[in-house]
Amino acid sequence: MSLLSVNNIGVRFGGVVALDDLSFTVEPGRICALIGPNGAGKTTLFNVLSRLYQPQTGTVRFNGHDLLAQPAHRIARLGIARTFQNVALFPALTVLENVMTGAHAHGRVGFARSMLRLGAAREERRLRERCLDLLVELDLAELAHRPVAGLPFGTMKRIELARALAAEPRLLMLDEPANGLTHSEVDELGETIRAVRDRFDLTILLVEHHMAMVMTISDHIVVLDFGRKIAEGAPDEVRNDPLVIEAYLGAPA
Repeated sequence: MSLLSVNNIGVRFGGVVALDDLSFTVEPGRICALIGPNGAGKTTLFNVLSRLYQPQTGTVRFNGHDLLAQPAHRIARLGIARTFQNVALFPALTVLENVMTGAHAHGRVGFARSMLRLGAAREERRLRERCLDLLVELDLAELAHRPVAGLPFGTMKRIELARALAAEPRLLMLDEPANGLTHSEVDELGETIRAVRDRFDLTILLVEHHMAMVMTISDHIVVLDFGRKIAEGAPDEVRNDPLVIEAYLGAPA
């Protein structure tokens, strides 16, 4: 049974078609990559799944739920977390505090009890311990109490990943996680993505332009061009698909 099922999704902004009758599924425990040229609709789809955009047509089901019937603030509780193309951390907060912001959706105290400090300290201690464990997993523990401001870009990418993991997702959506990284950092990132998939029993939906990493770590690839799906399949199938070569990977000279 698919964890995520996207069916006939259409998104238009005025006269511009961003997604055109897009359908695909993602099986539990797999890494599914979305690739395509700039403007192909990849981030638009992420924004649909995050409930930032409302499509004009189609349905999305996640783990048995009608995702399009959910408000944006319920997405994390359903088990979906994401990162963004541009790092969106709080520079004045410490690394640990940034990661802890990702765990807010699973707080149990509630507003009234938090105001009265009834159980709040115990819950904060539990969340802090869990987030420290995540920093250990991602080799960030030594930076836990340092402000994010001034840290290297590659490190901030890992902090953002830790924050997403703090939400305890079943589906982790990574929007161009290799953007701005060096070649060695990209190789390390690919290993990290597979490791956290296995360690936390995740399903991963990945948007990425770094084709070497995509082809290495993905179980399934969906290719978009001008908002339409032009191919999908295992990496070897997609790599050799004539439409994909023409539209994205580049025709041989």
